[in-house]
Amino acid sequence: MKRLLTGLTPGCTALATLILLAPASAFAGQTLISSHQEMYPRAVLIAHNSDATKSGDIIASATSFDGGAGHEDIFISRDHGATFTAQGAVTDTAFAKGLCCGGLYELPVAIGALPAGTLLWAGSVGGDTATEPMQIRVYKSTDEGATWSYLSNCATGTVARSAGGLWEPDFAIAGDGRLVCYYSDETRAGHSQILTEVATSDGVTWTPAGDLAISNTSGDRPGMANVVKLPGGSYVSSFEICGALNCATYMKTSTDGINWGAAGTLGTAVALSDGTTFWHTPTLVWSPVPGVAHGQLLLQGQVLTKSGVVQSGNGGTLFYNAAGDGTGGWASFKAPVTTAMPAGTDGNYCQNYSSPLLPIGDGHTALSLASDFSGTTCQVWFNVAPLSGASLSGGNIGLTGATQTGGDFTVNATGSFGDTFNLTVTASGLPGTLSLSQSQVTLAANGSTSIHVTVTPTKTASIGSAGHHTPLGGMGGGGVMLALMGVAAAARYKPKACLVATSAIVLAGCGGGSGGGSGGGSGVSTGTGSTSTNYTATLHAVSTTNPAITADTTFTITVTSGS
Repeated sequence: MKRLLTGLTPGCTALATLILLAPASAFAGQTLISSHQEMYPRAVLIAHNSDATKSGDIIASATSFDGGAGHEDIFISRDHGATFTAQGAVTDTAFAKGLCCGGLYELPVAIGALPAGTLLWAGSVGGDTATEPMQIRVYKSTDEGATWSYLSNCATGTVARSAGGLWEPDFAIAGDGRLVCYYSDETRAGHSQILTEVATSDGVTWTPAGDLAISNTSGDRPGMANVVKLPGGSYVSSFEICGALNCATYMKTSTDGINWGAAGTLGTAVALSDGTTFWHTPTLVWSPVPGVAHGQLLLQGQVLTKSGVVQSGNGGTLFYNAAGDGTGGWASFKAPVTTAMPAGTDGNYCQNYSSPLLPIGDGHTALSLASDFSGTTCQVWFNVAPLSGASLSGGNIGLTGATQTGGDFTVNATGSFGDTFNLTVTASGLPGTLSLSQSQVTLAANGSTSIHVTVTPTKTASIGSAGHHTPLGGMGGGGVMLALMGVAAAARYKPKACLVATSAIVLAGCGGGSGGGSGGGSGVSTGTGSTSTNYTATLHAVSTTNPAITADTTFTITVTSGS
C-alpha cells in the first residue's frame, strides 16, 4: 500500500504519488478518539492480565505527529468501548527519524521474563532517514499502556532506507510457544517486497528471518499481514499483494504459525463467489459465534472492487467466512459504519486505511476503529455499533375476515450468523386483542420469514376493507371497521452496556400507509357521519442470546365507527 509522503505527515514515505484529499466524512455515529491527528489504529481486549479487575478493558493505539516527531498515542476504555480516554504514549527519540504503521498485542502467555498480560507495541522506525537502515522496534508495558519501555528490535534492515524499508509489524504466539513478529520487508535482494517472520523465546533475541509470503515475480509486493490463531490451533494470515495484482487480498494457512508452505506460494485470493474483493490494507480477525465452536473469520479492506471497478458498498462492507478457517468461501454483509471513499481504486493513507475490528464478549458485539479526514487532517473515530445493517420491505396490509383482520410482516435477520428471536405485539387502548402466528422465530444468516398479526375485536363490530363493511349485528345502523396500515419504520438497536450485535434483526410491516395516535387512540371525523380512531401498534423482537439486540416496527390500527 502507498505510504505517507515525507513532509505531508512526517514518518512514512510514499511509494507513489500523493492522492488528493477527499472532503471530511467521519464514520457515521462514531466518536473521535482524540482531537489530534491520529492514524493507523489498533486495539486489544485485555484478557490475560494478572489483575482480574482489568479483564474486559480495551486498549487502543494510533500514530500521531502532532507537535513534531511521531509518537504512538495510547487510549483506554473501561466501559466496553463506549468511551476512551488518553492512557499514555510510546515515545522515543528515534521516532524523529520517522515512524509508521505499528502493531499492538497482549501476550496470552509468558515469554521469558515478560508475564502474560504484558502489552507489546511495535512500529516501523527510520523511514525519514535515507542513509540508515530501518528498524522494527518493540516496546512493552505492564500497566495497561500507561508507561512504556524499549524491549528490542525484532528486525533491523540490512540496507539503507533508500534501498528498502521495514513495515507493518504484527504478532502471534506460534505453536511451539514462541512469540513471532511478522513484517513487510523491502530489503530482500531480487524482490520489491516480501512478508517476513522472526521468532523469540524471551522477547529480546530473535531468530534469523523466515518467509511468510514471497513471490517468484520480483515486482509483487505481499505486505500488511494479519496473523490469527484459530481455536483448533492452526493459523491463518491475510495480506495484500501490490504491484501487478493491485494490492488484492490473499490468505495463507499454517499449522504452527511458522511454516507457511513452499517459497513462491502466495496462498488463495479472498473474494466473493462473483469475484468481488478488497484492494488495499485488509484486516482479519477471528470472532466467536454463540453455539459454534469454530467461530467465524471477519475481514475488511479499504476499497471494494470487482474486475477493477469500485462496487456499491465501498467503504461499508465486511466479508465473513462461516467455516471459521477460510475454507468454504466468503460472504458479505453491511459494515456497522461507512465512510465516503475517494473516487477510483487507489485508496489513500487515511480513509478506511487498515481499519481493525475487535470482537467483544460472545461475538455479538464488536468495536470499530477507523480513520478519516477532518478537512485535511487524518483522525481516528471509534464506535461500538451493529456489524450489519437493516432494511425494510413490504406493502399495504389487506383486511380479511368477518370477525378478525390482520396482516403479514417480514422478519429479516442480517449479519454473519443467525439467531433466535422472541416476538411480541402491543397496541395501547385498542378495543381488541392482537396475536401472532409465531411468538419465536429462528433465522439463519441473512434469513427471513413471514409472520401474521391477527386483530380480534373485543365486541361485535362491522369489519371489512375500505368500502366493504360486513354487518355482525348488535350495533344498529352503526359499525366498526378495523384497518391495519403498515408504517415505515427503522429497526432500532437499544444499547445495553454499549454492546452491539454481529447479527441484527429488522421487522417490516407489509404496509406503507400513514398512522397516528397512541394510547387510547386519536379520533378523526371522516365527514360522512363516521369516526375513525387510530391506534399505534408495535411489533417487537428481542434476541434470545443477547437481550441487547432488539428491533421494532410500528403500524396503525384504524377503528372506524358511525353510520
